[in-house]
Amino acid sequence: MISNTRGSLARHPNLTLDEIILLDKVQKKLPLLSEEIKYLKEKKLIEGRKPNYYISAKVAQATGQKATYTKYKAFHKKYYQDIIIQAINQHGSVNRRDIDELLLNKLSESLSEQQKKHKINNIISEMRKANIIKNTGTFNVPKWVLIVNLRNK
Repeated sequence: MISNTRGSLARHPNLTLDEIILLDKVQKKLPLLSEEIKYLKEKKLIEGRKPNYYISAKVAQATGQKATYTKYKAFHKKYYQDIIIQAINQHGSVNRRDIDELLLNKLSESLSEQQKKHKINNIISEMRKANIIKNTGTFNVPKWVLIVNLRNK
């Protein structure tokens, strides 16, 4: 039986039965063959990278699954950086636990907990290298603050 929580894939008139079955596999996170992935990507029906595929924006819009799509589609890194900057502006400094609490639930649901923590490490590292933030604490107990010239942006 082909199902999804909304039942909307099967009702979409522009999708073939094969496409509906493949998209159902994507939504259920079942493995796809490389030729199935290639086909769905060529038709712009899925996005993401192996093994974390999700329905494309075009399918999400046509089937009323916009919120689900947004949960899987990562935001631009500037969005996450702005959240960190805003938190530091409001509180003067943040530690890693604060940053994790701010960002973990905003990162793509297609990422594992470990991948999310790694992405946060990369965001912090990029901000540090770009002289946006600096650590005034220790390596083990970081205390992230804005570099003075950005504090009131």
